Amino acid sequence: MDATVPPERALPAAPARIAEGLDTKMHRLLDRAIEQSTTASRNELFHMIVDQLVPDEARIIGALSDGSASPLLNVYARTRTGLVGEVVLENMSLIAKTANLALPQLTPMYVSHLLSLGLVESGPEDSSMKDEYEILAADIAVLQAIKRAGRGPIPARIEKYTLRLSGFGLELWAAASGPRSRE
Repeated sequence: MDATVPPERALPAAPARIAEGLDTKMHRLLDRAIEQSTTASRNELFHMIVDQLVPDEARIIGALSDGSASPLLNVYARTRTGLVGEVVLENMSLIAKTANLALPQLTPMYVSHLLSLGLVESGPEDSSMKDEYEILAADIAVLQAIKRAGRGPIPARIEKYTLRLSGFGLELWAAASGPRSRE
């Protein structure tokens, strides 16, 4: 029996110029990695990350740059047995109001993206922000999620966290907020 992949399941072969282009590109990166200093490498990484941000995400980073935290919550549905089920609303934060976002309804998406880049981190609930958690819980999107996630007399599960810049996010902010002459 032939151990090769059947033709109908095999991926089409890439044209030679594309494969050569990827090979060349990869080798250029590897050559640069050998020659690049730690500072130059970090700056290139920061440039690549900033290029992935939208203005509202930059506002979030700026709002958290003083080391402050913002309330963050997730709303989960309940199963018929009362166990925690699927996420109905994730990464909703009061940072939308603090940072004066142009599109506050996209806060969960912005926060998820910043988390994936390692620029922000979530931590445990901060009991000193009781009022802020109440304000966040009164947001229309949160109220709608709670309503959708509840199952009869069994309420939705709400998990409270804090959102703050990560160490990496603080490094990026410091590098990006320096004098204009650094550009």
